[in-house]
Amino acid sequence: MKAIAVTPKEEKSARMVEVPVPKVGDDEVLVKVRLVGLDGTDREIDEGLYGDPPEGENFLIIGHESLGEVVKVGGEVQTLRPGDRVVATVRRPDDCLNCRAEEYDMCLAGNYTERGIKGRHGYLSEYYVEEEKFLMKVPKVLGDLAVLLEPISVAEKAVRMAFSVQERMRWEPKTAMVTGTGTLGLLTAAILRLGGLAVASVDRSDDDRKEEIFSVLGVTHFNAKMVNLHDIPKELGCQIDLIVEETGSSTVALHSMMVVGTNGVVVLTSITGGDKKMEICSDCFNQGLVLGNKAVVGSVNAHRRDFKEGIGHLLTIENRWPGLLRKLITARYPPEKIREALDSMKGNIKVVIEFEPQKVSR
Repeated sequence: MKAIAVTPKEEKSARMVEVPVPKVGDDEVLVKVRLVGLDGTDREIDEGLYGDPPEGENFLIIGHESLGEVVKVGGEVQTLRPGDRVVATVRRPDDCLNCRAEEYDMCLAGNYTERGIKGRHGYLSEYYVEEEKFLMKVPKVLGDLAVLLEPISVAEKAVRMAFSVQERMRWEPKTAMVTGTGTLGLLTAAILRLGGLAVASVDRSDDDRKEEIFSVLGVTHFNAKMVNLHDIPKELGCQIDLIVEETGSSTVALHSMMVVGTNGVVVLTSITGGDKKMEICSDCFNQGLVLGNKAVVGSVNAHRRDFKEGIGHLLTIENRWPGLLRKLITARYPPEKIREALDSMKGNIKVVIEFEPQKVSR
């Protein structure tokens, strides 16, 4: 079968490969891949920044945002049947305290693996095999929009972390800000709007497609090329109670901690490689956090509950703002054009790879 693989740590190595169709174990499911979304992680792995192949192999099949259809199930599988639409989760546990409690997203030891990223092949192939417990059945009414479930699960966890942390006090947030307006940022903004918050978004984009989405959602958009991040509360006429940072910039992450208001919370989701440095007034920074009773929390990956919540929110978003989610998927490519697809990401919101696999006997 066809798959898209990289040689980890080698720049621009993404390519088509031929690999065997995987065999199905008793507790496993064979999934025919329909769509796989590309994101910044895939691009950075292709740039050679990180990524680890499975043990004993010298290539890594990438892709972790999947949508597929069950074509074959093992004899011990209980909840899935051929024809079901499924999305797979990403992280696989080690034996740490949190992983034993099925909190894989909170792995303590760090010896987890991740499909398409760290130690396990991903989903950019015609078929993949997965254990039943790592698959989420999705309503067929969502159609291709279910490919957005993995990114919205990350947004769900970020918002959940904010409200969990804020149980430290009585908290009635009114205004949130999302920094970064890629797929993750736009989905986060939609979740926060569903929660009744006024939402501001910040990026450096002049994309008219995003402007239309901001308008539909009722989001106030600021272009960071025109407005300083620190001036946004004044522009809004109120303090910002919650910031979800999703730009991929450590500089923006640090400034967000200074911008958020009294008793506010900042959730950091960006994974920033490199060694960028900046000079700050550390006394001012510390004083602002302490006297403002501010909280900062990191959030990575997602729990199964976040996938479940994401299914509900995708359905609600589609019902409240019909057609909005479809506007996020701005480019589709066949697997043969993976290089073109990766190179097009900066000019698109969500790029997806679309497979048309050959039939496998059930």
